[in-house]
Amino acid sequence: MQIIADANPLISILIKPDRPILLLFLEELELVAPELLFEEIRDNKDMIIEKSKLTEKEVEDFIDVLKDRIKVVPEELFLNYREKAEDICPHKKDITYFALALFLKCHIWSNEKRLKEQDYVKIYTTYELIELFGI
Repeated sequence: MQIIADANPLISILIKPDRPILLLFLEELELVAPELLFEEIRDNKDMIIEKSKLTEKEVEDFIDVLKDRIKVVPEELFLNYREKAEDICPHKKDITYFALALFLKCHIWSNEKRLKEQDYVKIYTTYELIELFGI
């Protein structure tokens, strides 16, 4: 299953890995994201370090693992989908993720409840994916 990884479940995994971290390494999941993903994670790095008790190097190492595991799609490839994404996305900061989802015709992995307030793109939470894949 191809799925777009939003920043919030990945940040949650950094803070408290437990079972959800296994989702990152499932062969059945092809993780993709816009370039924006890594900017969002880096913008939250201080909060991640504070809440997780990880060192800055450990967080950077984890980001490197994510970069190896997640295929980044350049925004210029799906710019034509931005206008439609603006119409359907319930939260402005997630428009880029929705545009990519429309371009790839795939789902989004996010824990933001507001994103489920539309019927165009299927949103899976971390725990729905855990349940789906029997982790």
